[in-house]
Amino acid sequence: MQVSARDIDHLSIATPDPEALAIRLQQIGFNLTPEGVEPRCICFQAAEDDIPNYIELIEADVRVALAVNVAELDGEVREHSWETDDGYEIDAEVIAGELDGPLPWFPVRHQTPEAFMEPEWIVHPNGALGMLAVHVVSDDPPATAKALGEQWGAITEDLFEGCTMIQTGAVEVLIWSPSAFQTEYKAVEAMAPEHRPTVVGIAVAVERARPLQALLRANNVPFALTDGDRVVVPAEQTGGLMIEFLPQN
Repeated sequence: MQVSARDIDHLSIATPDPEALAIRLQQIGFNLTPEGVEPRCICFQAAEDDIPNYIELIEADVRVALAVNVAELDGEVREHSWETDDGYEIDAEVIAGELDGPLPWFPVRHQTPEAFMEPEWIVHPNGALGMLAVHVVSDDPPATAKALGEQWGAITEDLFEGCTMIQTGAVEVLIWSPSAFQTEYKAVEAMAPEHRPTVVGIAVAVERARPLQALLRANNVPFALTDGDRVVVPAEQTGGLMIEFLPQN
């Protein structure tokens, strides 16, 4: 499938128990859309008014897929509705295309992008501002990047040995070789997944590092500090997705 990608729209995490994963993510300081309604979402400030920036949790066999925002799309219409704390109902309508490869991804177009930008949900106790990057591990990063770049009409760039970037908009996709990924994130003893290519983590912008560290310690969440005051929460604390927080001050 070939599309004209505008940006990485969101990350779709399928898990047998979304509520259990939501609880883990709340301990890390994320605010989620109300429980009892699928999908549970972690919504961030959007770089563009019509392109949301969020993570969704759905109940299904374990899988992580990238949702790529496109301008035009015919596909399945997905409707969601949540209620804010003050009783206001938020309705969302998303058009989704079919899942494709080599890394699991699918195109989306939002009829109501503002539904994922509700002020009540984009403010997080940990100070998270937005998803900056998605980390992927592949046995052949340049080849995976080339295939995705051709499918998305995106720019690819070899950053250094073992790491290739794809950029379609504000959110980057960083594709690592197993050895480069493990070396870069040795502070959290990162392990390359058995099945590759696959999403292994995300990078999230955060206001400040110290309040985040205090929150994680208060909730007994292990983390590591790396260069540039980056705070990295290992995958075993999040149900399999490493979270890297990048301070913006």
